[in-house]
Amino acid sequence: MISDEYRKLYHYTTWDGSIGILKTQSLWATHYKFLNDYTELALFRNRLVQYIAPAVREQFVTLVKHRKDVKREIERQGGIEHVVQHDAMSIVNAAYSATGEDIYIASFCGEDKNEYVNRNGLLSQWRGYGSGGGVALVFDTKKLEEILKLEAERYSYDLGLFADVIYSDDEAKLKRELSDGLKEISAYVSRMLLDMSLNRIEPPDATNVFPAFIKAISRYKHQGFKEENEVRIVCLPTNVDEEYLRIAKERNASTKPEKEPKARLKRGKLVPYIDLFDSTDNVLPIERAIIGPHIDKELRASFLRAMFRKSKFEVTVSDIPYVE
Repeated sequence: MISDEYRKLYHYTTWDGSIGILKTQSLWATHYKFLNDYTELALFRNRLVQYIAPAVREQFVTLVKHRKDVKREIERQGGIEHVVQHDAMSIVNAAYSATGEDIYIASFCGEDKNEYVNRNGLLSQWRGYGSGGGVALVFDTKKLEEILKLEAERYSYDLGLFADVIYSDDEAKLKRELSDGLKEISAYVSRMLLDMSLNRIEPPDATNVFPAFIKAISRYKHQGFKEENEVRIVCLPTNVDEEYLRIAKERNASTKPEKEPKARLKRGKLVPYIDLFDSTDNVLPIERAIIGPHIDKELRASFLRAMFRKSKFEVTVSDIPYVE
């Protein structure tokens, strides 16, 4: 549980974004391709290639022993190692494509060991908002976990994940938390290649592989961002189409409402997102709003206190100086 690691989580947003969150009591999870650095989800690609390469190599070695035509073709393409790397990359690229276009992410920073940072926010985060300034909304993590469960009960998701990221220099954590899933992926690749060699049309069941793959690509991040202690909500809303409804009817299964994507304007571009916790009876567990460095930060604090005077969260002003 994330609450075992961080009692509080910090969600940094723009001034206008904070007003929207406080008014609607919902959070925006943004489509991953429209994040500040959408390439983050591709960061694990090369590592995944190396994880599955032994499974690919094993299948080719077996084929070469029994089929001279395969051996000749491999030699023609530059040798077994070249073919293994090429095919492993092709499999990984296909896996990325197969996840579709519906991965949405909401990000937080975990509590820092430095109390000054917890009171005033991270300078690196404030810098990202420039002269427009930002706001950090401080959440009670345990209560956030509780309303995430309610969200999953109310709406149809293919997958939901609430987890901290694994930084690229933390090999021990990567092995501890992702190794089982990576073994599952590698075993799936072995079964798939074996089926292909036997001309089986139907691919093996990928039920356990899909969550393992999403967990790996969505939790891995470059070590240069380690000070953020990032925690993510990762959501894949179900596409409730005719095929989905047909299968549900055949299985006599109940269906939940679809989480419909919406769009907002950001820097002149439309950005797809989904509203998390948009049910009328939800109240976000926000304990504090920290006004970031800005020429009018005290006025902004007064505005929030006046506009949301019936709310129970505290409004504070970051001590970090504003520099134009």
